[in-house]
Amino acid sequence: MAEKIAKKLNINEKTVVECKEFEVIEGNLDNSLWIMHINNEFKIVLDVEEYMKLMETMKNVMKENFELKLEKAILSEFPVDYDDVKAVVLEEMKRDENASISEILNKVKLEHPNLFYNLDLEKIF
Repeated sequence: MAEKIAKKLNINEKTVVECKEFEVIEGNLDNSLWIMHINNEFKIVLDVEEYMKLMETMKNVMKENFELKLEKAILSEFPVDYDDVKAVVLEEMKRDENASISEILNKVKLEHPNLFYNLDLEKIF
């Protein structure tokens, strides 16, 4: 059973513990979250489904956070067409996964200046 759950969760290394004797100090065993006291440390134990929901929520939050940062970075550079710039930036990010958004955006701006408005503020003011 543990192998099946680990595979479902995409976990390679796991520790399986079988608790044969334990004492419920507070609450009841039907809760989906347990706080266990082991060797003077507190551990959180979740139902598999609760864990899956938590991971999915975290994944969605991280994706939304990334998209907002990307949007802010692109818009701060005054793109001619936001969607075109976003597509080029995302392609560059696939090639260099370790680069930051600003590094990739600077590279795209240098290689594709036609995607951005050239605002020469010296001439404006």
